[in-house]
Amino acid sequence: MSIVNMLDIDLLVLGGPELREVGERYREAIDRAVGTRALARRLHAVRVETSPIAADAAAIGAASLVFHATYAPRLDALVGEGGPDGRVGEVER
Repeated sequence: MSIVNMLDIDLLVLGGPELREVGERYREAIDRAVGTRALARRLHAVRVETSPIAADAAAIGAASLVFHATYAPRLDALVGEGGPDGRVGEVER
């Protein structure tokens, strides 16, 4: 309950390969607990759901890290020209 109250979330998603068999049981128990104990429930609804990609979450997360590292713009390239010799990403020592 502390994490729900601290982050003031609207949606709590349960994931992982083990939840395929027992996910609905955990979802129902957590939904009851959030409904009776969370401070946020008094202000807005907090939905508790199981992830539709539960079994593949680790593989999808790993692929997204590779995708982000490959295609996301680098901050040093966006900020400026780089060091005194114009090289981007180099630290002068």
